[in-house]
Amino acid sequence: MERVSCDRYPCHFSGQDCTFCFCPFYPCGDERTGGRVADGEWSCEDCRLLHDPDVAAMVIKGLIRGEDLEEIWTILEKRL
Repeated sequence: MERVSCDRYPCHFSGQDCTFCFCPFYPCGDERTGGRVADGEWSCEDCRLLHDPDVAAMVIKGLIRGEDLEEIWTILEKRL
């Protein structure tokens, strides 16, 4: 799902999935995502993980099933 009318689009890359405009895992602190510390704060600028449509769908399904974010993150780590 892209929301091209957003004034911040594209915040990561063209064609990204914008289901999660704000990452539920922020700050994950995991540099394998492409994120990093910049100017003393966690930056997700180069992260593509949550903007992959398959990943976004998997996170939504986990939340609907009542899984907590730590459980979902453990599953996501296998994709890194």
